[in-house]
Amino acid sequence: MRKTKQKKLRLSADGTPYTVWQTRTRVLCIALAAWGVLEAGIGLGFFGASIIGAFHLQDFVPVGPGPMIIEGTITFLTALSGLWGAHNPRRITVFFWVTFLVALLAAWLTASMWSQGMLDLSTLVLFVIAMAFAVCAWNVRGQTGYFDNHPHPGDGDEMPIEKDMRMVREAAEKVSEEIEEVEKKLIG
Repeated sequence: MRKTKQKKLRLSADGTPYTVWQTRTRVLCIALAAWGVLEAGIGLGFFGASIIGAFHLQDFVPVGPGPMIIEGTITFLTALSGLWGAHNPRRITVFFWVTFLVALLAAWLTASMWSQGMLDLSTLVLFVIAMAFAVCAWNVRGQTGYFDNHPHPGDGDEMPIEKDMRMVREAAEKVSEEIEEVEKKLIG
């Protein structure tokens, strides 16, 4: 009889098992980190080859290796913040806002390219990848209750802090009524 290996249960910082969205965010961020290292490595390779005089860098890369190295480093750091946020959803803020900025810019680029009739496959792939990261970040951020304390369309004109104060007053009134009832039973 063949024994099946049990899958290792990955735990969050608070000791709960990873949710589906934390797992998806983790996998996407590992791929993003690998891409960042590859991009920075290629930039460093071009830079090193041009220093030893193997070729003139402008023949292959018109902008030079600097932007490749910087982009790869930023990509790697973004991936690390996503991995950290996947492990501890309360720490996903940086990754959350970076991915939403990238998704917004990718949507804008896609709409602009489409309106000009120049939509190509690379733009669509960028848009899909950016949206995948944004959806994962949104769902992991939602686990923290971040969206629960914000106004919703059906809330009316009452601000969240006013709602909290009203709920505290109502709870205090209810407790005082219960205390009065107990006092009446004890005295009467």
